[in-house]
Amino acid sequence: MNDNWRVVNGLFVGTTILQGLSFGHATAYLPLYLSTELGMTPAEVSSWTGILYVAMMGVAFPLAPFWGALAERYSRRLVIVRSQYIEMVCHLLLVFAPNVWWVLAARILLGLTFGSIAVVIATQAQLTPRKHVGTAIATVQAAMPIAASIGPPMGAFLIDLVGIRGMFLVDALLSLLGGLVLTFLMPDVPKSERKASVLARTGQTIALVWQRPALRWNFISLFLSIGSRAVVEVYLPVRITQIADDPASMIGLILGVTGLVTAIATVASSRLVDEQGGIRWFTPIMLVGIVATVGLAVIQDVWLLLVFSCLRALPFAAAATILVSHLTRVVPHADQTVVLSLTPLPRNAAMFALPMLAVAVAPFGVGIAMAIGALADLGGAITGWLARRTTPAELLRLRQRADGHANPATTAAGP
Repeated sequence: MNDNWRVVNGLFVGTTILQGLSFGHATAYLPLYLSTELGMTPAEVSSWTGILYVAMMGVAFPLAPFWGALAERYSRRLVIVRSQYIEMVCHLLLVFAPNVWWVLAARILLGLTFGSIAVVIATQAQLTPRKHVGTAIATVQAAMPIAASIGPPMGAFLIDLVGIRGMFLVDALLSLLGGLVLTFLMPDVPKSERKASVLARTGQTIALVWQRPALRWNFISLFLSIGSRAVVEVYLPVRITQIADDPASMIGLILGVTGLVTAIATVASSRLVDEQGGIRWFTPIMLVGIVATVGLAVIQDVWLLLVFSCLRALPFAAAATILVSHLTRVVPHADQTVVLSLTPLPRNAAMFALPMLAVAVAPFGVGIAMAIGALADLGGAITGWLARRTTPAELLRLRQRADGHANPATTAAGP
């Protein structure tokens, strides 16, 4: 590990921004696409927005445990770049879609692109000196909110210039560019020497996480925080469409400003990382998330919606950095790649399960659907507290294990 980690960090940040730009457009402007291009009614848009999201996550969820083991055993580069190339095909389907079934096919295919960011973060953590891990992870994490701040205004501009289908064509080209850059410039970390099969290694990692309380509560906290985020991301554009006179421009403005706030807060969140990964801050930020999500669910003024959306960006920004940094503190270095690469399991499970619950209650109102996100934040506040309580014991266990390796003769002799 040397200063090359900074070069890799820049490469990952740049390509993740490209991926985030194109992926974000498909989320932010999908309700408008369904309405203007496919002629759906507001009720149909509300229902299909949730259905299409759940269909995508229904594919991503069962595959989540395997991407990390595949990356560790075969090639991190291949696992990462397949997302870029598949995403390109998905955007091309949206360019030419004559009906919602093409859109459904694109979203199902998009489910095959998940898991790459976790492998990126795991690779970055492995290549980075310990004292710089928090900064490196926060920088990579900031790439998505940076894309989210640029993407919606860029999307609104492109829609005015070339139409919404033309915007998706540009997105396909951005995905192709990101894939080519990673294919030719990304250094590949040496493959694992472990002999266990991918399925066995995945099972071992799941068992490790479940058996260690600090890891278990970390993963449950990740599930709840990501689930809340998914619900808000799905239904916030629908809320804007309902109350704004000019939905396209307001989606661009609100999501763009929110993305900028998220990017700044994500970089700043690295300062919360301490020897325990900053886990003590997780419960307070989830409480902020509850207040902000409830506000988004009930407010009828578009400018207040912008304020609460920016407030909601704070827990969005800090949660992932804290939880990933916490894992780097409580997981042995030899297991960090595969454990960090397993984080898509709770992420994708949450992005499937909680939006599905929101879809079930959406007929009673979009605000009711978004309340699912507030309940998830409440659960996250509780599990974050439990993760903090169990962390000291896990750190002590790791120190004792390290001392045992450092003094094998003493360990062999026993007490």
